[in-house]
Amino acid sequence: MAQPKANSHKLIWIQVMAANDKKAHSLCTSEDLSSFGYFQRGQVRQHLVFASRTSAERCQKGSRVTISLKEVPYVLHVYRRVDGLTGVAITDQAYSERVAQTLVTKLTSGFEQKYGNSWKKVQKDEVMHYPPISDLLKEYANPNQADKMLAVQQNLDQIKEIMHKNIEDILERGETLDNLLQKSDDIGEVSKMFHSKAKKNNQCCQLY
Repeated sequence: MAQPKANSHKLIWIQVMAANDKKAHSLCTSEDLSSFGYFQRGQVRQHLVFASRTSAERCQKGSRVTISLKEVPYVLHVYRRVDGLTGVAITDQAYSERVAQTLVTKLTSGFEQKYGNSWKKVQKDEVMHYPPISDLLKEYANPNQADKMLAVQQNLDQIKEIMHKNIEDILERGETLDNLLQKSDDIGEVSKMFHSKAKKNNQCCQLY
């Protein structure tokens, strides 16, 4: 009997953030970092939080953006709604951006149905209880299967223009990713030191 084809796509992170003004705050997160070594996961998690927050703060309201990370084969799919509620999915480069954008749309819509506008009052990172986020991470782990399901269930034309940028493209004038990373509270001192050394030695093991 033929074995089912292994899923070669990776969905490693989904997150809901409140990005009302210039600051973005985490509301809930689900992750699958099993493809990383056990001792790497803490540093990887810090960098994913940093990338998600930086992207949510700098993408325009009402936009959908696919952002390529530097030197690693991962992509951020960001949907920042007009009201500031933002969904982020981080995948490998092979993952369908249409499926990813459908995922973050469903994620933010479901979150809003549970919490209404109460998230707008958030002034710092919170852990708001939303169990469906873990179900969505599992449901969308295989984009091919999810895409077939979506084609039956809904009209995909609602996913309109998706902008494509590199991580540097969303930075404001005068900003550099290295400076932002060194100032960020999301990145621990050990990770900052590791990043600086890797950058100095021109190694490709860092996320940026």
